[in-house]
Amino acid sequence: MTSEDQNFPVPGKSKSWFWRLALLFSAIYFFSQNGLGALPNLPLQFLLKNKMKLDPSQLAYFQAVTLIAWVIKPLWGFISDSFPLFGSRRKSYLILSSLLAGASWLALAWAHDNYGTVLIVISTGTLAYAFQDVVTDGLMIETGKPYDLTGKFQSIQWSAVYAAMVITAFCGGYVADLTQHGKLSYQVVFAGTAVFPAITAVLVFFCAPQETPRVVSEAGSELKDLFRHKNIWILAGFLFFWNFSPSFGAPFFYYSVDTLKFNGTFLGALQGAASAAGLLGSMLYGKYIEQISTRRFLIFAVFFGIGAILFNFVFFIPAVIQKGALLKGLALGSNFIFGMLSTWIFLTLLNLAAKVSPQFAGGTAFALLMSFYNLGLMGSSALGGLFFPAVGLKPLILISALFSLLALLFMPFLPIAEPLTAFEIKIRMFLKKISSFFCKVGL
Repeated sequence: MTSEDQNFPVPGKSKSWFWRLALLFSAIYFFSQNGLGALPNLPLQFLLKNKMKLDPSQLAYFQAVTLIAWVIKPLWGFISDSFPLFGSRRKSYLILSSLLAGASWLALAWAHDNYGTVLIVISTGTLAYAFQDVVTDGLMIETGKPYDLTGKFQSIQWSAVYAAMVITAFCGGYVADLTQHGKLSYQVVFAGTAVFPAITAVLVFFCAPQETPRVVSEAGSELKDLFRHKNIWILAGFLFFWNFSPSFGAPFFYYSVDTLKFNGTFLGALQGAASAAGLLGSMLYGKYIEQISTRRFLIFAVFFGIGAILFNFVFFIPAVIQKGALLKGLALGSNFIFGMLSTWIFLTLLNLAAKVSPQFAGGTAFALLMSFYNLGLMGSSALGGLFFPAVGLKPLILISALFSLLALLFMPFLPIAEPLTAFEIKIRMFLKKISSFFCKVGL
């Protein structure tokens, strides 16, 4: 071991160990469904909207169905934690899920004219990416938790994601416009995307570490006690309410295209602004993570999230809508500012989830927590699609803000090793009064 490795602040590990894992995590996330794998998302939305003539409700339901694989992530975690494949719980599943994702894109390239076929193939690809994500998170917790590196690993992962999202945002919008005008075929777009998970499979083969039999034994004992930990359920509830926003997704997409007249290129630019801000935010988070007071920051996060949701009422003001430059400037500026701070919030929640998860059953525990996060997304997508045609977008924005506010009720009970703030103490007192009231009336 070199003198440089001896100075590395992880007992018994070298810098090469850290950077090999950092390369692996960043590559998987860079090519994931949130990264370069999202390149066809905008073209796919236009395909469903214009070619298959889906209305907002139908598109919302389509998105909700394809998210099921992310909601039942604990199943993928249980499978990977409990049943080694070819002697491995991580490496073999990562290679298999990557190959399945690639095969799904190839299948879509040759069969994208039928709604049912597209739904099945996209759902299969999403399952593969969700499984890959669960196994990667399990490996991240397993290797990072003993050395308090989960925050840094997640910063690396999501820096890679946001770097890829900057690329996909601008290229995706441009590609969407090309497909709209018949200058690029959907077949080429989908087949080209299949290359990304193939690259992931190769990198996993060379970089993923091998496991010992002791790890499998430890995972079994941790899984038995997993669902008894109340901290996991409290954090799960917080994540659900935080992410329940029925105004976004299909409703806002249709409003942006049909009312605000945003084309594919500008929608890509909006995603690019948010992604660039996310990249900056994730890099800053990795540098200043130790200086963050988690409790105070999450209280700020909830109120910031409510403000960000309510800001969308700006896009209903006629004077703003009629001035194209002002409208686009506000959209780009808000996406950048909200994108950077939202990344800090998201990574704080992810790191908290990683710390709550047991080391060797981390795939299942972390997946359980993230499934509640995704359940909020899926439920809000379905609710938004159901009510958007009847009530419009404005009431859905208010519902989104209300659910974000309700997340505050979980704050005093979150498993954070810091003293309660004065604000959290007031919340606890309020909840006790509510509880006493219901006891008195016999409820």
